[in-house]
Amino acid sequence: MTAVTWNEFRSLHKGTTQQEIKTLWAQYKEGEYEIESENTETKADVEEIKVEEEVAEEPVDHRKEFLSLFNQLYILDPESGTKSLHGQLLIHAKATRPDNYMCGKGDGWTIYLGPTQKAILVNESHQTAFSITRAYWQKFYIGAALVDEQIFENETGIERLKKQFHRMGKLVRRYPVPGLEIMVPASKLDIPLPSGVL
Repeated sequence: MTAVTWNEFRSLHKGTTQQEIKTLWAQYKEGEYEIESENTETKADVEEIKVEEEVAEEPVDHRKEFLSLFNQLYILDPESGTKSLHGQLLIHAKATRPDNYMCGKGDGWTIYLGPTQKAILVNESHQTAFSITRAYWQKFYIGAALVDEQIFENETGIERLKKQFHRMGKLVRRYPVPGLEIMVPASKLDIPLPSGVL
């Protein structure tokens, strides 16, 4: 069995007469002739290199990966969430938010709702906006305390806010990670009382 095909062998010997190529081919099949190492790349080798280059060049869509992992961990099967998946989620979360974004328990929040499912959640303390949906808000933070609620009559208000935060480089086009990128009391009962108040 030969390492290269007849067509590959011929292409490796361009400029050689047909009769000489046939003679060399016969010697090659008998193991009496070796192809020079610089010319030994077979078609399979070249294709493998091309595939590796294509894989290396393909950029990661961090937002798409985040949304896929978020759905898997928080929506589809929250009981089976693993640390490794959560770690991957956090990597994609970091890649899709402003570099110096941090969230604290005392941050001020406003949710802007429109007539459709689209909504904007703004961390007023850090002037960072998350593009969310009403469904996200209802699943994780319905009844949350200390969040100002603003309602737009039409969709243009939401779009205007998105553009404003996008121009500032402070628009995150995905949901915030609950308990990490947004920290608000789940209800009025969870608001910490000032010291000395019973």
